[in-house]
Amino acid sequence: MKKVLFLFIFVSMTLLSAYSTNYKLARKSKEAGNYENAIKYTLEQLVEDLNTYGENAKETSISFNQLGYYYEKLGKYDEALIYDLKALKVQKKILSKSDPLIAISHNNIGSIYLKQGRYDDALENYKKSLQMQKKILIKNNPSMAITYNGFGSVYRKQKRYGKALESYKSALKIEESSGENNSSLVITHNNISLIYYKQKRYQDALDELDKSLKIAEKRSGVKHSSVKGIKRNINHIKKEMNRNK
Repeated sequence: MKKVLFLFIFVSMTLLSAYSTNYKLARKSKEAGNYENAIKYTLEQLVEDLNTYGENAKETSISFNQLGYYYEKLGKYDEALIYDLKALKVQKKILSKSDPLIAISHNNIGSIYLKQGRYDDALENYKKSLQMQKKILIKNNPSMAITYNGFGSVYRKQKRYGKALESYKSALKIEESSGENNSSLVITHNNISLIYYKQKRYQDALDELDKSLKIAEKRSGVKHSSVKGIKRNINHIKKEMNRNK
């Protein structure tokens, strides 16, 4: 039976494990944007997990995953990768091959490799994640859109703009199927606009930004920083069009 939820599974497991003082303190630190403290408390929790459950345990893998997330937020990608890989190693030992958590870890690892410029490694992990998602999730699950956006970002960095556009449009199709004007739609329209801009398809780029702007204004108001950023991009493209007349 395919699972409806993907990202929420990881959240649920984290909340179920959030019985300790360290987990609670780490979560509060994260909410305050203090990732250094979040790491401190999670490392303390990891010691408890290792002493209580050993390395090959669900609780330990959760701590590994959280550390990977916090280090990534700080831009410490080498450290993030170490813990994400440790989480994946444990998950492969204790979980079934079709467990969604393994797909999540591959996606997280792909994201780190992307930020490190290791594009082939990023693609390999995104492919593994997507293959699993197609087997265990319902069609058009939002998690797949996240992975398609990952593909698009890798291809964009490689200047494979045709492949990037294809990936971003796959993400957009899934996001639009939800019927909600959420923030992911804003991001994906912006990504597509950037590809059109790279291809010098300026009017297409403006059309995408216009869609993004309408959603962002409706969600956040005309004074929000994201709205101002989209307007700056629109003005930049218009200037570029005028220069190329």
